[in-house]
Amino acid sequence: MIHNLIRLIAPVFLIKALSLHAQTTTQSTAFEAPSPSSPPPTMSCNALSGRTPGVQSRLNQYKSHVRGRQCIVLSADRTVDTDQLINQIPENTVILLSSNTAPAVKTPSPSGYPVSGKVPVEYLIGGEIRLKNGQDILGAADDGHEIVIRDRPGFVDKHFVKVGTTDNFQFDETKDSHIRHLSFQPSRENGSPAIDSIVFAECYNRKLILKDNVFHLPLQASLVLDCNKSLDASDNVNRQGPGLLFAENTVIGTSFKKLNKTLVPEKGISINLPAIRNQQEALTVSGNRIRGKMAEAGEFKLGSGSGINIFKNTVDISNYGSIGRPAFLKGGFALLGHANSGAKTPLFNVVGNKIRVTATAITIGGLIELSMSCNHLQAFNAWWQFQPQYNLKALPATFGDIGRQCENVVSFNDVIPTPRENIRAANTWTATHYSSDTACSGLVNFEGQLFFDTGNCQSFAPSFISSTRTTDSTTTTESICMNYRRLPDHTVKFFGLCFLMTLMGLFCVM
Repeated sequence: MIHNLIRLIAPVFLIKALSLHAQTTTQSTAFEAPSPSSPPPTMSCNALSGRTPGVQSRLNQYKSHVRGRQCIVLSADRTVDTDQLINQIPENTVILLSSNTAPAVKTPSPSGYPVSGKVPVEYLIGGEIRLKNGQDILGAADDGHEIVIRDRPGFVDKHFVKVGTTDNFQFDETKDSHIRHLSFQPSRENGSPAIDSIVFAECYNRKLILKDNVFHLPLQASLVLDCNKSLDASDNVNRQGPGLLFAENTVIGTSFKKLNKTLVPEKGISINLPAIRNQQEALTVSGNRIRGKMAEAGEFKLGSGSGINIFKNTVDISNYGSIGRPAFLKGGFALLGHANSGAKTPLFNVVGNKIRVTATAITIGGLIELSMSCNHLQAFNAWWQFQPQYNLKALPATFGDIGRQCENVVSFNDVIPTPRENIRAANTWTATHYSSDTACSGLVNFEGQLFFDTGNCQSFAPSFISSTRTTDSTTTTESICMNYRRLPDHTVKFFGLCFLMTLMGLFCVM
């Protein structure tokens, strides 16, 4: 009798035990899986309660910026997708990412990246963060911590943060957006990283401010600003198109595996605004540290009459390595203009930068104007003017730029050139890896003067360039490719490409 009773009761206890085990397993599994969630309500930035030291520090630091605005403080929770929270938050809100974590959540230091010496507080995202008009995202880490944004396994988008739209400037959205004090670390655990850029910005009509961040590079770049929609910024002072301040950031490139190949990122930063004309004082890339392995530190293409300030950046990179496809440009900065001789040329203010690369320090394409002072270039090639049919015009830097940007700028070896006339504004050049380049090597169609400590680059035009510049692509391509023997060695590598493009019926213009 008792034996039969035990046989009846035992399955009941077994079922309860299995049920309890299943609940425990489900809870453990759900700990890492994202769950739907809503952000906390907004409140006055002056009325936040339960502030962590990091949040209080940020509120004090940006007191005037947050005054009268709404704030939200988020905590790190691996069970919640941070992008889903942020995408529900209203525009013009200050979003503070604190060091607070969900109970029992541990955030181990990510593998594969340099150790910062700080405790990482990870915010995981499962898709793009769509930055709204006037939204700010500020890292508010306590001392000894850093706020890290990482993609969750199975991330399906190509970018961490998206700004603007493809075909609409959204002229009614004019409030600046800030992204500051964050570390972006794309995951490479799957062996096949799919992230193209950290921030992808298209057409918009406000200023995007990326400052004091750390970007570990994905496939393409930390920032891609790419707007091909036409706009004349001189028509309306309230319709200036995309503005950008990219300043005081650290950009780090490392090699990675993809489909059993070892690759390097394409570039540190990319700006492509060929159809925006007469945009002045809207674009600044300043005070950044770009280091590690990548094909190119920065590529900047502007439309007619526009300008960009490139001030006091430190570039120290190796250009060796494959990006998974033929890399046309490798080196430091590429300054790209247009091919229309009847339009205004874009102006590049390049002042106070230190550029050390293994390929070409500065690449020139199309028609541009260049104001260049107190830069320190160290590379195998000084210049590559890969479209020699187009003129590079050098303009003197303003006294204001020299005074502000040339202070305390020294070379990589901390060697100040021998004093001479205009030495404060002079650039320096150091050839590396048995290179015989001089400071002017690679300039093939040049007007004006560029001052270097070893001498000045004077105006020069190839003999095959006629006084009347043609804009016909086919004629120009044939002219260049037929006259390659008259050019310096540094441009010869371009003509193999010209020949192939001519055979394919393509044009060798930008």
